[in-house]
Amino acid sequence: MSDYTTILYEIDQANPAVCRITLNRPDKYNAIDRTMAEELIHSFRRVREEKAVGVVVLAGAGGKAFCTGGDLSVFPSLADHGNCLDWMAHQGADVGRAMAQCGKVIVGKINGHCLAGGLELALCCDLLYARQSAKMGTTEINMGILPGWGGTARIVRSMPLFRAREVIYSGRKDYTAQEMYDMGLLTRVFPDEEFEACFGEAVALIASKKPIALRMAKEVMACSTDGAPLETALAVERNGITWLVHSPDIQAFLDAYRQTPDRLTEEQKIRNQASDTR
Repeated sequence: MSDYTTILYEIDQANPAVCRITLNRPDKYNAIDRTMAEELIHSFRRVREEKAVGVVVLAGAGGKAFCTGGDLSVFPSLADHGNCLDWMAHQGADVGRAMAQCGKVIVGKINGHCLAGGLELALCCDLLYARQSAKMGTTEINMGILPGWGGTARIVRSMPLFRAREVIYSGRKDYTAQEMYDMGLLTRVFPDEEFEACFGEAVALIASKKPIALRMAKEVMACSTDGAPLETALAVERNGITWLVHSPDIQAFLDAYRQTPDRLTEEQKIRNQASDTR
């Protein structure tokens, strides 16, 4: 699957620490069909092996939509109970697992409409930056069903409970990005005319960090938010930091200080000065 038909997969040539995965069905508002689901699973497993990559930007092509959910072509097949279960428990669950386990910080770039299954994809991201004009919501309840790719379960872990309930129960598709931000979902909202520049700066800042440190941070925070006891999460954190400190590049960095003890004194002076100015 080196050539995808429904998504674009690109390592940024200017910044190899960034991989861009773009839903590429703009004529269908980037709706998810079975092919796209399989290609998303493959691409997020593929990027896991990209050692230089620390950040994945997940976006939708065309500017009109990030993603509007499941493609209507899939729905007739869901009349068969087995097909329905496979769509939810296999394709849908596997997309979420591939995103969670890719070891990269996934940054959602929310343009246009982000609805139903599209919002479920967004909920699998680590960070969400939205254009001010974006519209969001979960519409499944209008058909007498619920989000089936983890949306009902994940949204209550991503925003305050009473607000998450409103999003699910109301079936609205016209929540503005600012409303969603005020309700606690999004990372930031940028004005339309500033969005590309501000989004680029945010991605560049995160991508400037060591991929292995980003990966460890993602794993520790996932452990904590997934309901592990605090002491367990703290133990994972301690082990992660210890592992990072003993990685070859960090040891090389520390060797420079060991060989020039005066640098430690200078570093302490700088910290003391910074503390005095606060």
